[in-house]
Amino acid sequence: MIEKTPIVIDFDGTIREHKFPDIGEPTHGVKEALETLKKAGYRIIIHTYRTASYRKGIIPGNQPKLIEGFMKYHKLSYDTIWMPDKLIGVAYIDDKAIRFENNWKAITENIQNYSKKQKANHS
Repeated sequence: MIEKTPIVIDFDGTIREHKFPDIGEPTHGVKEALETLKKAGYRIIIHTYRTASYRKGIIPGNQPKLIEGFMKYHKLSYDTIWMPDKLIGVAYIDDKAIRFENNWKAITENIQNYSKKQKANHS
C-alpha cells in the first residue's frame, strides 16, 4: 500500500482564527481547502504546540480532545493531530511561516514589519 503524501497544517491562526489560548472560529475557506486536499489524496496532519511541555499548566483542558472536538463539530477533514516534534511533510501551512528562497533580506524585512504591526495592535 502506498502511503499518502502528508501535508502539515498549523492549528492556531491557520485552521481557526488566532484567539490563543481560546479556540476561535474556522478561518474563511479552510473547510473547502481541507476537503480539496483530502480528495486529491493528501494525508492531512494537524500540528500544534498546544501541548508542548513549556505550556503545561498554562493552557487548561485536554488539548488533543478539544482540537478533535473542534474539527468534528465544524466537519473539517483531517487524518491525524500531531503534537510532538516537527515531522516531515511535502508542505507546511502555517500563519507564521516564511518561505526561504535564499531571500534573507526580504525575510528580515518581513519579520520587522510583522513585529511593528504586532506592537501597534497591542498598544
